Amino acid sequence: MINRRFFAASRVAPRGFAIGAAALVVALVFAPAEAGAGSLDLAVHNTGVSFGNSKQFTGLRLNFTDRGIEEINGINLTFWKPGRSPSGSINGLSLALFGADAAKISGVNIGLAGIVADRLSGFSVALVGFSVEHELAGIGIAGIGVGGGNIKGLAIGGIGVGADDVDGIAMGLIGVGGKNVDGIVIGGIGAGAEWIRGVGIGGLGIGADKLEGVFIGGIGAGGKKISGVAIGGVGVGGTEATGFFVGGLGCGAQDFAGVGIGGLGVGADDLRGAAIGGLVVKCTDARWFTAAAFNRVSSEMVGLQIGLINAAGILHGVQIGVLNYAGNNPSWARILPLVNLNL
Repeated sequence: MINRRFFAASRVAPRGFAIGAAALVVALVFAPAEAGAGSLDLAVHNTGVSFGNSKQFTGLRLNFTDRGIEEINGINLTFWKPGRSPSGSINGLSLALFGADAAKISGVNIGLAGIVADRLSGFSVALVGFSVEHELAGIGIAGIGVGGGNIKGLAIGGIGVGADDVDGIAMGLIGVGGKNVDGIVIGGIGAGAEWIRGVGIGGLGIGADKLEGVFIGGIGAGGKKISGVAIGGVGVGGTEATGFFVGGLGCGAQDFAGVGIGGLGVGADDLRGAAIGGLVVKCTDARWFTAAAFNRVSSEMVGLQIGLINAAGILHGVQIGVLNYAGNNPSWARILPLVNLNL
């Protein structure tokens, strides 16, 4: 006679085993990290599928929160705020619902909240931001901001980007700041650094101790030493300026070499090049060319002045205008209409 109870029990047993196994997996994946490094690994030589806080693993790994990991390679999926892994590394595809935290993270890294690492490389996206102690290499995009020691590649922050050194492209909706920047910086409001080499664009302005390259500021661009091309909606200014400069209202520098154009005027202590001002060009010393309604060189002018009124304390060149003054000419030739010269 067939024992029906036996067959009923045999059908229930696999179900009970499956439920128990699933419960074990859930317990390991969602167990607090403080409980230890427990994990259920379906693997050979730490390669395969892991559920829980395995320390070293290659393959597919699911864990509630990482803590004290050593090396994870492959696909890593976590759900909660991680603990510290001061010497750990994550390589491959990292999907962290709350965020990731390790000494080295490389590959494709996505953190809903943020990503914290000593070194971060590859393609990284975070809803809030990145905090990178030493180096961010590759592409980093953050909803609020990106901060790191060195950035090499492309960094985009919804609010801003800040780093010691930037080598590549940095863009921030509000601004970008750093010590040394090589590449392209774009700040919705502004960009600033100790040294910028490359291209800088600031919605309001851009400034640095040293600017080398092409710079555009909605209001202005300025620095202690500027070389290259600088354009400011209102003005451009610096202590030393070499290159081509345009200011909506004006541009000026103590030492100016190159071409300066100001809607209202251009000013310099020492001008070597050309200065063109809508109303006035005012210099202590000038060599080559000045043009404005009123040109005034208080000391020595060497070259050509064109304007309505031209004045030079010492003239070695030519003045063309309605009224021209050359302080070193004989008394009868100091003030002349149309043309004055001293060769």
